Amino acid sequence: MGRTITRVYRILELEEPIAIAGFPGVGDVGSLVTKMLVNFLRANLIGELYSSNFQDFVFINKSGICHPPRYEFYVARKRRDLLIVTGDGYPAFEDIPGHYEICGDILDFISKFGCKFIVVIDGVPAVTPQNGIFVAATSKRILPQIVERGASLYKNRKIVGLSGLILGLAERRGLEGLCILASTSRYDRDEKAAFRAYKFLMNLFRSDLLCGNSELLD
Repeated sequence: MGRTITRVYRILELEEPIAIAGFPGVGDVGSLVTKMLVNFLRANLIGELYSSNFQDFVFINKSGICHPPRYEFYVARKRRDLLIVTGDGYPAFEDIPGHYEICGDILDFISKFGCKFIVVIDGVPAVTPQNGIFVAATSKRILPQIVERGASLYKNRKIVGLSGLILGLAERRGLEGLCILASTSRYDRDEKAAFRAYKFLMNLFRSDLLCGNSELLD
């Protein structure tokens, strides 16, 4: 097992926060959506996660400054307190223990701030270009109202990598979770698919399904 370091920069008292996580994956949909949320909601950085389970390279920005792979934790206080998990790190595909360790550390972090519900955003491969939004969850009671908003059930399939594993581990810890998947025929950055997932997520908030005014989260 590797060693993960979590740095906490601010301790906040959050009221029934929802965690929203996006990891590097198919079409980079998850990372793009969470970064849009951070920018649009002007979220504040409260912590970072570094791990020796991440692959061995650095990212270099437009100013020539490099940093190792990492995840960042942001808080946005709107109609519902949000704890946003975004970043650019990921373990090697074959490093199964590394995936478990990182997911566990993320769940430890969000649980310290009182999160009992997590929304994970990712892309899903499509054989041909499609405009679909698919959803899966840790509980049957979550799904009907979500599907009514225009999503299709993602069933009889697998969610590979951090996005799927963290939902399974969250359920084991007593957390509920929802995965929003935007279909894409690309494995590189698909901004159109990411924006589709972002709009669907915002629609859930506007309809109060993720704002504490619905039986969904009672």
